[in-house]
Amino acid sequence: MKQKKENSEPLHMGEAYPPDVAANSPGMVFQYIQKGDGTSSMPFISDQCANVLGISAGELKANPSLLQDLVLPEDRESLEYSKAQSAANLTTWNWEGRLWIESYGDIKWVSLRASPRREKGACVVWEGIIINITESRRRETELKASHERLKEVSAHVMAAREHERIRIAREIHDDLGGNLTAIKIDLDWLVRRIDAGASSAENAVLLAKVRIVSDLVDRTIHSIQRISRDLRPGIMDFGIFAAIEWEAGEFAKRYGIPCKVSCNEPDIELESDMAVAVFRIFQEALTNIAKHAHASHVWVGLDVRQEYLELKVQDNGCGIAPNDFRKLDSFGIRGMVERASLLEGKLTVSAGQGHEWIQPGQGQPGIQRERMGEEQARQGTLVHLSIPLAAEARPTVPATVISGKSTPS
Repeated sequence: MKQKKENSEPLHMGEAYPPDVAANSPGMVFQYIQKGDGTSSMPFISDQCANVLGISAGELKANPSLLQDLVLPEDRESLEYSKAQSAANLTTWNWEGRLWIESYGDIKWVSLRASPRREKGACVVWEGIIINITESRRRETELKASHERLKEVSAHVMAAREHERIRIAREIHDDLGGNLTAIKIDLDWLVRRIDAGASSAENAVLLAKVRIVSDLVDRTIHSIQRISRDLRPGIMDFGIFAAIEWEAGEFAKRYGIPCKVSCNEPDIELESDMAVAVFRIFQEALTNIAKHAHASHVWVGLDVRQEYLELKVQDNGCGIAPNDFRKLDSFGIRGMVERASLLEGKLTVSAGQGHEWIQPGQGQPGIQRERMGEEQARQGTLVHLSIPLAAEARPTVPATVISGKSTPS
């Protein structure tokens, strides 16, 4: 850009482009000149000016400051900043913001994009176009709102499901458990009565039958207790660390795989919904290890670091293949990702074949790979959950200044 020759006079757009090119452009084609003394002029403005800005090309030529007057006050600073950066570095002037269109009595979103060059006399000349992007912005806003509504519905469904689990667990424990306990007491009474009676072959058969039924009741009571714990472990009332430690112990007993748990702050206080979500993610991670990892050891870390809760579940199994992330029926990972998203956190899964970064965004997980060394490749799989302990308000930026060098998608 700096090697461009300085012209004695700026070349007008009308001279550089045929009139029909400017007339058929989707927006307002313009030439904007900023002189060394700070004054500006717009020697060329296409006829689309009235459609885009709601004023005639002649009005804007006569008074270029009208363009800035149309910009909403809260967006003017970003407009001036983007222009100053473009003039200083001779990079593309790229700006999006809102205009108040008096003739329509409404606000419009516009996108300005112009290429600069420096002319003799230290003035900067931009040739570019202003396009009305109100409709695309409206669709973007609706898409974001729809995504937020889906997140709310998903959060509601998950919360309702957990509440239903609690209700069912309580009813199973109280009603069925109470009834079976009563039956157990009556059976014990019968056993004592039969033992106290005269011994006979008939009593012996009856006593054996009663004891079989009593054993069946015992097994049923144990099954009810297990189902109730699976639906909603009572240990959750003692905190997330206690719940994870208990679940790790149950996993070790059930599958014979040692599961070591460490925590830098055992007294972690979480909201009920957050604690349940973290616990369910941990359960799913252990389920995946039991089903797929072929591991012999599992390590679990629960830490609080800089206002973030970090949960790490690592095994020494075979590791997860990159294609496993893309399977249509990989609902376990998707469920963990969705729960992390609802907590405004992120979930990462590291495997020997590479590092998979799964972060929800617009309903789709983004994936980024980093190669691992041979030693790390033998370390199985690591599930890492990171969630903020306190939700922070995210500022809304009404206007966007986009670098002329690169624009992140």
